[in-house]
Amino acid sequence: MVAAAPTYAPEAAAKVRARNVNVFYGAKQALMDVSLDIPSRSVTAFIGPSGCGKSTFLRCINRMNDTIEGCRVEGVVDIDGRNAYDRAVDPVVLRASVGMVFQKPNPFPKSIFENVAYGPRIHGLARGKAELEAVVEASLRRAGLWEEVKDRLHQPGTGLSGGQQQRLVIARAIAVNPEIILMDEPCSALDPIATAKIEELIDELRENFCIIIVTHSMGQAARVSQKTAFFHLGRLVESGPTEEIFTNPREQLTQNYITGRFG
Repeated sequence: MVAAAPTYAPEAAAKVRARNVNVFYGAKQALMDVSLDIPSRSVTAFIGPSGCGKSTFLRCINRMNDTIEGCRVEGVVDIDGRNAYDRAVDPVVLRASVGMVFQKPNPFPKSIFENVAYGPRIHGLARGKAELEAVVEASLRRAGLWEEVKDRLHQPGTGLSGGQQQRLVIARAIAVNPEIILMDEPCSALDPIATAKIEELIDELRENFCIIIVTHSMGQAARVSQKTAFFHLGRLVESGPTEEIFTNPREQLTQNYITGRFG
């Protein structure tokens, strides 16, 4: 039997506060009464078996579910005290402050420079060429990619290796100064060396961003996150400090998943 989702006392430093979030795809309910506080300037990992709702919940935070026909979201998702689903909130503006990195690297079919410059340009974040160049360089440096690409900025981003492409996508996301970065299994298409570089980057970025990562790798969740939330069959089973979730979970279902009894 799946344990009921716990009740939550608000966390003082929470960046995102979700309360009683339900998601429906047509008549099928994909998420049931999820309530969770996500702290700022840290990494929160969502774990659970395939189809458990972790990616669905991730997409609630930047309203990506709005793009899916027949999808309906109920409940409240507050970001810094404002409901992301308020009618006055423009999803385009919301997504500028909530960046997204997908499972498969998806650079634009443009140059490396233009991949990073695109967001700042359309959002008016740089005045003139020199300022735009400075933003691009700073973003590539923060993504740990500058030294590898500084002499080929005008070559296609699609010509980079898989790991470099994913770091380019991260540079593109942080170029518009988001407050939150969502990552949906960002390393699942990468080799171990590229994965290690992305994990190192995530650890560096958490000093300035709220990062939320969906991962199928419990080892990755243990390495990069400070908080972990375990989902099962559309419900949040439990969440807490990562070390506690992995060493002393409150729920037997979490224990069974972490020890590999199902998944």
